[in-house]
Amino acid sequence: MVKCPYCSRPAMSLARKAGLGPGRTINCQSCGKPVTTHSMAVFAAIPAFLGGLAALKSGSVLIGGTAIAGGVLAMAFIQTFLVPLVRSDA
Repeated sequence: MVKCPYCSRPAMSLARKAGLGPGRTINCQSCGKPVTTHSMAVFAAIPAFLGGLAALKSGSVLIGGTAIAGGVLAMAFIQTFLVPLVRSDA
């Protein structure tokens, strides 16, 4: 579970946070206040972008698919464990 920046209680599951982007706001499941990810979350997409670029450059469907899958997994890891939740002003 991820801690809420307002109440410090569980705000959401790790799986739900993995899909939370910088432009999206979700209410904390404990206190109901709006939370979002820090604006640096846009940089979490870099691995997925690089995986797509590698897929375009490779001549192999297997290598390209692996690059995309690896990039998306790296993006989800960064989003889940490295990008903090912040208070939303929305």
